[in-house]
Amino acid sequence: MDGYRGHFFAFFAAIVLVLAPSAAVSAGTVAVGSVQYGHGKNAIVWMGLEITGEDISADLQSIGAHRNALTGVSFERYLLGPEGIFETFSPISNVTDAIRSFGLQTFPMIVSVNLTNIEYLLMHPSSFISSAVTKAFDAGYTGYNIDFEPTQNANNTVALEYSSFLTKFADALHEKGKQLTVDIATWNPFWNFSSLANTTVNVLYDMGTYSSPSYNFAAALDYAVSIIPLQKLGIGLITTNVNNGQILSNSSVLTRFQYLESYKAENVAVWDMPLSSYWWTYLSQFIGKKSTPGGNNLWLPAAAAVATVLIVSALAVYTRSRKRKK
Repeated sequence: MDGYRGHFFAFFAAIVLVLAPSAAVSAGTVAVGSVQYGHGKNAIVWMGLEITGEDISADLQSIGAHRNALTGVSFERYLLGPEGIFETFSPISNVTDAIRSFGLQTFPMIVSVNLTNIEYLLMHPSSFISSAVTKAFDAGYTGYNIDFEPTQNANNTVALEYSSFLTKFADALHEKGKQLTVDIATWNPFWNFSSLANTTVNVLYDMGTYSSPSYNFAAALDYAVSIIPLQKLGIGLITTNVNNGQILSNSSVLTRFQYLESYKAENVAVWDMPLSSYWWTYLSQFIGKKSTPGGNNLWLPAAAAVATVLIVSALAVYTRSRKRKK
């Protein structure tokens, strides 16, 4: 290799080394439809629709404007009916395409508060799982978010059966390239954290961290982290003080995110829309993206353009040098 050629390849290698981390960041972002978590932080919002009486149009507009602060949205869509039936809420708006158009992951909720229906499902899961997996594949969802919150207390036997069901459901979804996230809490024996930690669920979102004031939030997070691996644990956040219903202040929200950072938390979810401006700021900081409205990684095309110019210039210099040498 002559000197000029050596200089050129050294220059080219330097460009590659500069751009490689950028490409890695882009590749590390969890793509829609992926089953891989742990390739970066994840932030979702739970989006209420008709069931909770939300301003759907305004919420979608806000999500679209702040898409860089999120990786996905979980929205009301399905419920567990009698005898383990997988049902669609009716009437209910279908926001899937709108959320997907923002470049965000889609996690429709499957909800239930009826312990009798849940217990039936745990004993007869096959039809429900088959129907839900087929729908997830046909609709192109990223996956599901199960939000079973029975109003009656369950016993530990039911809790263990629930964990077993979740692994069966998660495995079936994974075979189709889909994810399963699940909402959990500490106020009902229905959720056995140790058993849940051993499921194949992608993320377990803890609603126990809705707690106020901040020291109760910290205690709830300490407990969850002591049992569930960080890469599987999602921290549930709520926009109000659960003790008095007042909107959480900027400083209260900041304190929570600072505590999350101290633990190097990987997944958060917020209930619910709409969010104050400071929420968007802290969410974007959490996942390491700019809060500027618009698509993700907008600087990558510019970096590629600069690299192209540098490479073309290097080739021109090398060509001229070769001609002079001859």
